[in-house]
Amino acid sequence: MRKIAIILLSLSVLQACQEQRTPEQIKSEIYTHKEAIKKLESELANYGETGTAKKAIKVIVQAVKKQEVKHTFEYTGTVKAQKMAYISPQMNGQVQKILVKEGQHVSEGQILLKLNADVILSGIAEVKTGLSLATTLYNKQKSLREKGIGKEIDYLQAKTKKESLEAKLRTLRAQYKMTEVRAPFAGIVDHIYPKIGEMAGPVRKVIDLVNMDPMEVELDVSEKYIPYIHRGDSIMVRFPTYDGLTKVSTVNHVGNIINAANRTFRVVIKIDNKDMKIKPNMVAVAQLSDYEGKNITVPSIIIKEDRRGKYVYVASLRDSLQIARKVYVKTGMNVEDNTVIEDGLKEGDKVIVKGYNLVNPEVEVSIQQ
Repeated sequence: MRKIAIILLSLSVLQACQEQRTPEQIKSEIYTHKEAIKKLESELANYGETGTAKKAIKVIVQAVKKQEVKHTFEYTGTVKAQKMAYISPQMNGQVQKILVKEGQHVSEGQILLKLNADVILSGIAEVKTGLSLATTLYNKQKSLREKGIGKEIDYLQAKTKKESLEAKLRTLRAQYKMTEVRAPFAGIVDHIYPKIGEMAGPVRKVIDLVNMDPMEVELDVSEKYIPYIHRGDSIMVRFPTYDGLTKVSTVNHVGNIINAANRTFRVVIKIDNKDMKIKPNMVAVAQLSDYEGKNITVPSIIIKEDRRGKYVYVASLRDSLQIARKVYVKTGMNVEDNTVIEDGLKEGDKVIVKGYNLVNPEVEVSIQQ
């Protein structure tokens, strides 16, 4: 090898004496000679110390082809009920009746609890009596007015009295409805707080009501994933509380505001819960995706790197012999134990996947099955 180097160096010196060259030309020539020396060294590696040819290195190859690639990552979130309410009455009053039990399924609009309404009912009865008389007087004044007999002032007073009592009756009936605490949606009564006889009011919750199907999983996802997550994307969610329980769903909502404190945005996933296993505030782990496409991939472990870049060994046929060839590649993201190859390989290339640590460029290889 020293002889080869001396010959190449002598040629360079001889050429340098013949003409003046720039530093760039000299660097280019040095690089060319280095590559030539590397090639000669690789060819020499095929021979033993005695000068006889070495046996071909046994390798296993994999013909590369484009295939569907999906890169996923996981985020931990919290289960929330889409419909959950801490119900309070609209007015102050004493609890008179509790019409449901904890764990009971109720329908929308069903009465859950009643407050004492004796005073309001008494007022309604009183107003009804006065309204009956006021209506009779109004009808008489109206009849006289139509005949041109009665005074207009008497008619207007009777009309005003009747309408005033009607308005008062509507108000009392509305107040009476407020003494009935109704379910705002269908669901399960989870907890009842007061007992009969205790006071309740707008600032005190009396019943927890929850609708268990469907549920939601809420995630706080790093803002770097904004370009990759969209409403309608398919998502797999698992629940560590239950061994093996997973749900396949879609992204229901993607937040439009970045949390300035932790640089995240909100992602909501809708989950069906017909078996009622999933509970509010349970931990959920969602598998999201930031890449999906059709690419060539190779095992990550076979990719090597030198000063020029990353490369793999490919077995190619030359003069009826299989020769290991060094191919530089442009790599993409890692997907499990594989790496996406963006450039450098084409479909059908036979990448050496076993024995890659034993070969050098231009050595003969023997492909094993």
